[in-house]
Amino acid sequence: MGRLSGFLSISAGDKVRVVVAATLLLIVQFGFAFVSFSSLRRVLLGVSTTLSRIVPGIPAPIRIAWAVEATDRNVPGKRTCLMRSLTSETMHRLYHHDIIHRIGVDPSGTDADDLETVTVSRGTFEAHSWIEHEGEILLGDLEDLSRFEPLPPLNGADDR
Repeated sequence: MGRLSGFLSISAGDKVRVVVAATLLLIVQFGFAFVSFSSLRRVLLGVSTTLSRIVPGIPAPIRIAWAVEATDRNVPGKRTCLMRSLTSETMHRLYHHDIIHRIGVDPSGTDADDLETVTVSRGTFEAHSWIEHEGEILLGDLEDLSRFEPLPPLNGADDR
């Protein structure tokens, strides 16, 4: 099945979510080139909170994760786990889903393709970002996720 016929075969709600995910993935990818993660996240979550008052429907959280992953596979460009999880967090905010945005670090730094590798004065480590809902990983699950030591969740009381 081609991309267009695949898109045409999904529900109207999923079509909207795919278009929103594509738009957000590109905004996030572009935004990372010009502003910090915290600034971009603050703007996106603020806009999504405002728009959540007018967005109809409440899809299951797994449908948001599906839309982000499916869109990421089909939109040209290379995006990181952090870009996908920020896109997902923004979309979940639109629908008032109670998700947890996590970042974990692995100080051994095995340098996988999809992960953020960071070099600091004392060495290199890898980081990975994922989204959880009710104890389940919706987006960013890895076979070896347990090697990442989770930092405190990104979404705190000041984010709501």
